[in-house]
Amino acid sequence: MVSTRNHPQDFPAQGSTELTPQTPLRGNLSSMALQTPAQKGDNDQGSWSHTPSLLTLTWLAISLPLVIWDTGYVFLRPHSMPGGKYQKPLWVPYELYGQVDHVYGWPAYNSGNGFTAAQSAVNVIECVGYFYYLYLLCVHGRTEKNVQGTGAPDQQKIGKLAQSRTVYGKAAAQAAVLLYGVALMTLSKTVLYLLNEVFSEFAHIGHNDASSIFFLWALPNGAWIALPTYLVYVSAKEIMEGLQVAVSSSKKTQ
Repeated sequence: MVSTRNHPQDFPAQGSTELTPQTPLRGNLSSMALQTPAQKGDNDQGSWSHTPSLLTLTWLAISLPLVIWDTGYVFLRPHSMPGGKYQKPLWVPYELYGQVDHVYGWPAYNSGNGFTAAQSAVNVIECVGYFYYLYLLCVHGRTEKNVQGTGAPDQQKIGKLAQSRTVYGKAAAQAAVLLYGVALMTLSKTVLYLLNEVFSEFAHIGHNDASSIFFLWALPNGAWIALPTYLVYVSAKEIMEGLQVAVSSSKKTQ
């Protein structure tokens, strides 16, 4: 309709509404900036990601069967020990190792030493954690050939082992925290195992010569220090990067 003398401007047409720009509330901006990976979707490449290298996955593929083998030997003692009904053929190599390290041999078993079984109980927890971690990678992750895994050596040096298996969103956060916690458990348990010898004046391995200690005891156990240390480092690095991004986003919205 046309306006009257007292209203110099035309009235808006009936049924129409005047649109005025609205400024989003600070809270809305904050929620957008800090949108959780679950809200964005597990496979949204714009969300935070976890990128373990194939070096990490290769280590888990090698170490998990060995840990299960070791745990089975301990919990089936004395049947898995020399002369036992389950020793052959699966646990024959432990006859030699039990002579090198008495923690795995008859001396510790006959004396009722509980340390061997205690560390194997921790092995069970570790295996469950690692298998769930691999489940997250298999279900939610995908291989990216042109992306180098976090913390992995240069691709030119080790090739495909440096490639990543990337997980995004909520699954990425779960995987990174889980890997950090379980790898730290593995590292701590192995260090405790070595310190047990140091503070007992090498009561279980002191009867060996230097060559046997190095090749049959220090070298195998050293792998369970070096690689878990690597896993702890790379997972902690990713967690810290994620926290820094969250803090930066929070400051920008204030």
